[in-house]
Amino acid sequence: MKDEYVLYLDESEFKASKTFAIAGIAVKKENIDMLEMRVNEIKKLIWDDKYISENNPVLHCTELQKIFTKRKMNNISGVKEEYQEFIKKSDDEIEKIYYQVYGRIAQLLKKAQVTVFSCIIKIQQLNDLFFLDKGHNGIHLIDDKYNIALQKIIESYTHYLSANDGYGDMVYEARNSTGENSAKSPDIKLTNVYHKIQANNKGIVYTDSKVVQSRNRTIVILSKNDNLAGLQLADFVAYNIIKLENCKVEQQKTDFMKLIHRLSYNGGHLIEDKDQRSFWGMMVLPSYLRMGELLVTNKTLKNSYNNLKKEKNRLKKLNDSNSDRILQLQETVDALNNRNKELENYIKNIDTSNNK
Repeated sequence: MKDEYVLYLDESEFKASKTFAIAGIAVKKENIDMLEMRVNEIKKLIWDDKYISENNPVLHCTELQKIFTKRKMNNISGVKEEYQEFIKKSDDEIEKIYYQVYGRIAQLLKKAQVTVFSCIIKIQQLNDLFFLDKGHNGIHLIDDKYNIALQKIIESYTHYLSANDGYGDMVYEARNSTGENSAKSPDIKLTNVYHKIQANNKGIVYTDSKVVQSRNRTIVILSKNDNLAGLQLADFVAYNIIKLENCKVEQQKTDFMKLIHRLSYNGGHLIEDKDQRSFWGMMVLPSYLRMGELLVTNKTLKNSYNNLKKEKNRLKKLNDSNSDRILQLQETVDALNNRNKELENYIKNIDTSNNK
């Protein structure tokens, strides 16, 4: 029997850096119950059993981040109702719980053997790429950012399903306003795009349409209030995948960011053999941006490698020189020892002659 998978997806957008992403986790269906149980346990770090039972709260990354960032302020405003009790805790308690939540989520992602998928879009660079000149508004040339990201992720997800000889469903967090069900609503539009991809390979570049149709089953749009563990984990992945992409230096990357990068789909290859995550599991668009970064990184690595080779050769020469010097010193020591023995024998002979 072939394995069945579910890909849970959510979006995140950072207005300041004009960066958008759809991201989430693929997990075997047999592990979904474990996700639900473990996420409910993680919630107990924030809320007590009574509150959870009566209010069914949802883990939300931005709320947690907002409270953690502003924990030293006297008044934290704009926090959702279910997080009001959390902000009453001390600074130290908030900090402790914040790191515990991330630590437990990281453990869960590893235990459930999830695979991360994401497509990150640099909005300003994409707009610049399609605007022919300052006087020409080329925005009409660009497809909706949700459509672009979804198309790329479905192609990567199809490859993943094929590599694992499995079938997959997709669950996306709803964007509609309450009661909104018109044909122009975000959720209906996204569902239609998914079916267009299945029907005629819309936006798919490399993969045969028959493979896309045979491996992907359906998409389900569910509300945050449905309280699915997979969507709550996808929320944390989507938020942090943008933070990871925007990191300027290695020191800014958290352990959680490094983990979701490590768990990103690599085309079925071991990372140690081939690192293809920028093509499959963590795609950045426009792709020339990432190519430029990779070329710079590659040049830096080559320079570092060459410097290491030079240093290795220098140390080898130094070691050889030291070895020669050690041999010379050993020969000198041996010669001195022999000379010392000769002197001792000479002294003994003198003493013997004097005694006679």
